[in-house]
Amino acid sequence: MAWALHWAGHHVIIVDRGVDLTASRIAAGLITPVTGRRMAPTHGYQESYRSAATFYRRIERELNCQFLAEKSAIRQFVNEEEQRTCAQKLCRSDVRFAILKDDAGRATGIEMRDAARLNVPRFLDQTRQYFSSLGRYQQAELNPDTDIVINDSGVFVTRLNLRSACVVWCQGYQPKRNHWFPTIPDGPAKGEILRVQFSDYRESRVLHKGVWLVPDGDEASFLLGATYDRVNLNNEPTTAGREQLLAGLKHITAEIPIVIDHVAAIRAGMKRRKPIVGPHPDSARVFVLNGLGSRGALLAPVAAQTLTDLISGTTRSSALQEVIDVLPRKSDTEQGATNTVRPKSLTQLAHNVIRRIVRAGDTVIDATAGNGHDTQMLATLVGSTGRTIAIDIQQSAIDNTSNRLAKAGLMADLRLGDHASELQKLQASGLLVKAVMFNLGYLPGSDKQITTTANSTRAAIQVASAILLPGGAVTIIAYRGHAGGLEEAAIVEQWFAELPADRFEISRIEGDPTQATSPVLFVVRKV
Repeated sequence: MAWALHWAGHHVIIVDRGVDLTASRIAAGLITPVTGRRMAPTHGYQESYRSAATFYRRIERELNCQFLAEKSAIRQFVNEEEQRTCAQKLCRSDVRFAILKDDAGRATGIEMRDAARLNVPRFLDQTRQYFSSLGRYQQAELNPDTDIVINDSGVFVTRLNLRSACVVWCQGYQPKRNHWFPTIPDGPAKGEILRVQFSDYRESRVLHKGVWLVPDGDEASFLLGATYDRVNLNNEPTTAGREQLLAGLKHITAEIPIVIDHVAAIRAGMKRRKPIVGPHPDSARVFVLNGLGSRGALLAPVAAQTLTDLISGTTRSSALQEVIDVLPRKSDTEQGATNTVRPKSLTQLAHNVIRRIVRAGDTVIDATAGNGHDTQMLATLVGSTGRTIAIDIQQSAIDNTSNRLAKAGLMADLRLGDHASELQKLQASGLLVKAVMFNLGYLPGSDKQITTTANSTRAAIQVASAILLPGGAVTIIAYRGHAGGLEEAAIVEQWFAELPADRFEISRIEGDPTQATSPVLFVVRKV
């Protein structure tokens, strides 16, 4: 994606986690026209292959290095069914192949003429070095809930002090879902790979027969893969995976190899078996590229080019559009002003943070109950086995919250009083909580002269941080437009500076960085 945007004349900054164990880092990088046990020819393979080869060769020339090896690959038939399937499917495709036969003239497999292997780790390392040399690479792990602020003037990465026209999420599989695209990818699968060495077995080409065996480095070293597990989505190698691969290897050679490495990672696949690109339905500044799955080396270039064309406003006709899925773009009229982070959006961000950490049975606090929206969300999360406490200084707020909970069939411990003194009472009782939420300012729809105050808020958030369990979070939305609002927000900022960095992670999200009186969301996580 970075290369495609770079070539299109865009100023690109890559923000990467820098993690060593990912699906890309352990991938064999195979580019083959026939995949899977069903001998399925890849639709539009010839054009995809030409596009990918042209893409990687251009980078090789610019970097003066090589990471694409174009070489035919062998697909041996595991049984007669594969042989019959091959005859039926390949003859109706654009795959260039030759039938392999044994001494008796029986078909044993095919030679796939247009095949290649991308050295993915080398490609990633060289790309990182190149963009680093341009000052366009930063290593950091961004939180989609709190680190990205979108408004009419652009995208702001608050932690890194970056501003851009748009953001493209190319995360692959992540255990924590990105709230911008929570259903992508929808078909992840864990894969395990072995690195093995042989004493006698030699083959310079990639060989497929139930499993695949890929020459890797010296002539005696090979990669053996890969398993598919859609249930246990973790990076832990398993004995079962190792045994499955070694059992499959027996179809290729009787020689028992030495296993020198065993790794596992999660492929970011889609159920439709196509990469997916496109804009977020509610923001013209947020895009996604994901779902490359096991054909990433082949289809990443066309996916990146398609998305670059969307971002650049370029239209081109190509058969390659059929090999990827493109999300629809809303019209400018439909999008309206949704790109601005308003108070409602900050509230949603705060809710997203809390939803990620609170579970049934937890204890949580809404320190400013207001009309009960946060209380209802918290009570729903913790369920009947948990405990929700809601505090407000106004009886009308307690009444509104009580009515809202009753309509939803939920329960909470409602407390009338100043949030600082009530939190101090809870602290004295020895209470520990998973989350505390604050919405500072006045009660919407009520007397605007009655507001939270700086001194009380400071005492309250100090207690909140003290009673917070490890892994828990405090969210604070400060409304700076009313009398005393700026002072109260400044108190929160000062509190931030006093927190020990080895125990707390801090995020700050502006509603509108160009307006000093716009709301601001503070998120504090206890590590």
